[in-house]
Order: sequence, then C-alpha cells, then structure tokens
Amino acid sequence: METLTLPFRALGRRLAPVFAPLTQRLPTEITRVTKWIAWASLIANIGIILTGGAVRLTDSGLGCPEWPLCTEDSIVATPEMGIHGAIEFGNRMLTYVLIAIAAAMLLSVIRLRRTHRPLVAMSLIIVAGIPIQAVIGGITVWTNLNPWVVALHFLASAGLVMVATWILGRVNLELRTVGATGTPLVDGPTDRTTRLTGWVILASAWAAVVLGTVVTGTGPHAGDPGSPRHDFDPNLVTQLHVVPVYILCAATVVLMVRNAQLKASPAQRRAGWFLLAVIVLQGIVGYWQHFTGLPIQLVWVHMLGSALTVVAAANVWDRILAPYRTRGLGDPTAPRAEAAEPALR
Repeated sequence: METLTLPFRALGRRLAPVFAPLTQRLPTEITRVTKWIAWASLIANIGIILTGGAVRLTDSGLGCPEWPLCTEDSIVATPEMGIHGAIEFGNRMLTYVLIAIAAAMLLSVIRLRRTHRPLVAMSLIIVAGIPIQAVIGGITVWTNLNPWVVALHFLASAGLVMVATWILGRVNLELRTVGATGTPLVDGPTDRTTRLTGWVILASAWAAVVLGTVVTGTGPHAGDPGSPRHDFDPNLVTQLHVVPVYILCAATVVLMVRNAQLKASPAQRRAGWFLLAVIVLQGIVGYWQHFTGLPIQLVWVHMLGSALTVVAAANVWDRILAPYRTRGLGDPTAPRAEAAEPALR
C-alpha cells in the first residue's frame, strides 16, 4: 500500500507550489461569510427538492427525454419542446448552482482541515453527493421515471439537506465559541432518555420520509402521463406512512418534557419547538391534501414540509447527540476540547 501511495505523494509535492498562491488566499478562520455560505448550501439543497417537485407536478419529468443531453442532439431544451422542456432543463441547470455553492463551502474551510476536520469532511460529502444525485436524476429519465428511482433521487437530496443542516449547526457553534482558544461554552444537560429520544426522532423522521416516497409513487403525480406507478393500495400505504409520524410526534413530546425537567439550553428547547411546529404543519397539509384529491399546490408544500422535517430532526439530533466539539475559530494550535465537556448548542 505504501508503494502505491508514493507516486501520489510525489505528484502532490510537485503540484503544491503551483497551487500554493491560490490556497494561501483561502480563509484561515470561520467567519460570518462562512455562515452565509452554509445557509446558502442548506437553502439551495432544499430548493433543488422544490424545483424537482415542480418538475414532477407539472408533468415535466421527461421534458428533456435524454440525459446528460436534453435530446439526442442538443444539450439544451429547444423551443419545440415547450414549457415542459424549459422546466426540466431549468431544474438541471440548478445543479450547477449547487456545485458552485458546495465548492465555496469546501474552500471556506479547507485550510482548517487540521482543526475542523468534521466540517471539511461534511463539505466533501456535499461536493461528492451533488454529482451522484445528478446521475440518479439521469437514471430516472432512462427508466421512464420509475417511482423507485424517483424516490432514491429525492432521498439523496434529503440526505444532502441533513448534512447541510449539520454544517450550519457546527459553523454557528464555532462562531459562539469563546475567543479563539477552542474553549467551549457549556450546554444544558442530557441523559439516557434524551439521547435515546434523539435517535428515535432521527430514525422515525427518516422512516416517515421514506414511506412518504412510496405514497407519492402510488399517487397520480408521476411526472409524465406515461410513467409507471406503484401497484399498491393508496389507503394502505398512507396508513403505513403515518405510523412513524405518530412515533415522531410522541418522541418529540417526550424530549420536550424531559428537556424542561433537565433545564436544557435555550437552543435545545428551540430545536424541539421547531420540530414540533414542523410536524404539526406537515400533518395538517398531509391530511388536507389526502382528503382534497392531492392538488399539486398542497403536494408541493408537503414536499417542502418533508425537507423541513429532515432539517428539524437532524438539528435535534445534533443538539442532543453530536460528538462534535468546538476547536476555535481558526487557530491551528487550539487545543481539543475535552470529550466529556459538552459544547454550546
């Protein structure tokens, strides 16, 4: 293995002087600009879910019938393809916006890789995940919008939303750190109940989202009139979908009660209230769309609610269970915070 890595190390040493003038201009600390980029990353990854939903709900899923080209001989949509081609091609173009933001996020923390390795690792996940998500999108076109592949496409985006949520949370955490020494502020206490509940919340939220894609794949909005649908009983899959939602509701209430008993930090309590608000609003929209025949406007809002459910559940998990600890705003000599000492949330 050592022999195999030697050529790459030699190449790295040769290229280092070439890229040194560029890398030296990159940030060496976490600032408010880093926070703005983190916000942009989260919003953009939620946005691609919404634009993808618009593609499906307007029957524009095959507006560009080929991939990676739009047609067999054109990379862009042509006027003859009409509004459906424009909608689908516009959604594809947003992928490049996501890549630009993801690259900016990575570049904003890459020089902190010694002291802020989790931030760098998660930024790399998003940089790598966006092209993978795009390839899955191409497979959906090749498979005539197979509902299983469409679901995978959505879940890949939801996964990136979760990671972007954690990046934003950690950037906020670093900006609240006392000075540049890596000394953490103390958060409210947790116990076995809150930690277990944090896992239940994250797992049940994802179960609800996954089963929600099955409900969607059984419904009428296929993305194209000729695309396949799941041959499931719509009422049955809907009833299955709400089971993890009820578990999520119960776990959230338990967490909030226990947080009050333990005198949890304001940030922990806000995370719980935000999750509860999202669940209630998502439930209202879900039942409303179910009993009104799935109008596209409500389905689109429900997709936004799904993304916000992932954000809220990931945020709760992060505040209760994340092992991340502040390392200072950029000082490479900043000491590690003690693992037993909880950081500000």
